[in-house]
Amino acid sequence: MKLKMLTTCFLTLGSMAFAQVQISDGPALDNDKDNKMNRMLGGDENSFYCYRVRSKGKGTSFYVEKYDKKTLKPIFSKEISLDADKQPKIEDVEYAQGNVFIFRREYDKKADKMTLFYQTVSSAGVVSTELKEITTVISDHYEFIDFDIYPNDAQTKFVIKSAHKANKKDTYKTDLILMDAVSQKKIWTKTVNENLHSSGSWGAGFASALFGFDFTKFDSYGYIGLHLDNNDNIFYCVTELAKSSTEKDKKYKLKVYTLNAADQAPKQLDLGFDDDYYVKDIEFRKSSDNELVIGGFLKDVVERRGVDLVKVGIFSFKINTSNNTVASKTVKFFDNKILTALESNPRRSRYFKYKLDYILPIGDAVYYVGEQYSEEYHQNSNSSYGMGGLAGAAMGMSNGYYTYEYMDVIVAKLNAKGEFEWIKNSPLRQNVTVNGNAHVFKQYIAYATSKNLYILNDDHPKNIERYQKADFEPKDLKSVTGIHGSNFVCNTVSLANGEVTKRNVLMKNDDFCFAPIQERNPQFMPPSDTEIFVPGANNEIFIYTEDRGQDRFSKIKFD
Repeated sequence: MKLKMLTTCFLTLGSMAFAQVQISDGPALDNDKDNKMNRMLGGDENSFYCYRVRSKGKGTSFYVEKYDKKTLKPIFSKEISLDADKQPKIEDVEYAQGNVFIFRREYDKKADKMTLFYQTVSSAGVVSTELKEITTVISDHYEFIDFDIYPNDAQTKFVIKSAHKANKKDTYKTDLILMDAVSQKKIWTKTVNENLHSSGSWGAGFASALFGFDFTKFDSYGYIGLHLDNNDNIFYCVTELAKSSTEKDKKYKLKVYTLNAADQAPKQLDLGFDDDYYVKDIEFRKSSDNELVIGGFLKDVVERRGVDLVKVGIFSFKINTSNNTVASKTVKFFDNKILTALESNPRRSRYFKYKLDYILPIGDAVYYVGEQYSEEYHQNSNSSYGMGGLAGAAMGMSNGYYTYEYMDVIVAKLNAKGEFEWIKNSPLRQNVTVNGNAHVFKQYIAYATSKNLYILNDDHPKNIERYQKADFEPKDLKSVTGIHGSNFVCNTVSLANGEVTKRNVLMKNDDFCFAPIQERNPQFMPPSDTEIFVPGANNEIFIYTEDRGQDRFSKIKFD
């Protein structure tokens, strides 16, 4: 195993220091170049698991693999067989309690019913041959059925969200199914008469590819997130159009619903701001048995003559779950300094979106980490709504594509007083094209120790020189459009003031490269919140690198 000791660093504060960050590369893996890494899964203290998809020609194969954390060598690779006649789809792959769970759906068109099954791969590599049914729903269209799987933090149970309707005229209802990962049995099913259909579901993406619809033209509101705690309580958030909303000026309300383990119906709680802002996604963190933290970004565009007023900020609500009340809330809007650093001027800021990815408690403070990006849909000039478009979709082609401009990781500190003390940014420049479905990929890794917060991402080599100038202009930074030729860097963020104190080049992406997401096929894209590393013990993480079909794992150890 090759070991690199990183001693080269560039300081934005002018002092000299050496970063105690080590990266060790595992051996090159003997994999077929078409065997794409789909996602890294969790594991125990000695090993971790991965999920791969091999798609070439008309054949597609799915694999669960296990790797040793010390040697970074494979232990086993097991194929998961699917019956193509039953229109199967692997819905999700999760690790829990020594097993990898494969959740898969099969549609019976003649009976108009969809069934969600699961099977397991054990730590010894035994693939269960029996498909165990979780739920069956009746619907005359594939896209009217939406499944999502959420594990709890302890990885002992799952909640399966099944949003469905029987036909176009029907209204959605949602079943919440609790499943034990140890006994591998369903505990209960509770039905809520609400539309918790995920806007980014496979059905919507399939319709987009099939008929060429641009779903980004429509306002997205409704279900935005769910959390299962270790006491079997479920929390989910939705946005609704506010009464003050108009066709020209859309306004939204944010609500959280609590479905306690002993209850059959959820309790509703409004999460109010001083105005009605747009909230697209949120993150949950359970701080204690009776306290839930909900955080996210908010945005409002006020149209006016001249230049529109754009307000962007970050929020945090602390919910007392014992009496279903808001214990505290705090909101901090971006000031001119952070907007300038983000290149979010009045002309551009209305097009940027914001996604919160991490809520990290460190010491007596909590750090909120997310990303800024823009999303644009492009219709192919040769696309058609006729049979040509249908034939193209049937062959896995798309009538359009999305371009993403990722610009900066945003970090905010919530201090012990419950106040956002500061908001800072770590520059990131990534241009990404995605065929078919809209899909936001996490372009960075955030990892925290008791001493520091680390942001790891690919960066343009010329940006390193620019960072050394105290007065560098964000507009001068170059973007990464292809991974090869870039640098994989580690930015050390001060827990005290949010400044980037060190910028370490972990490796040059000349051969083996760090690519945030390997799988770009619209049929097999991992969920947007899929993590792109596996944590280990003693401030270690494991990442995946590839070089035009060759691949290997690397271990990064922080101080």
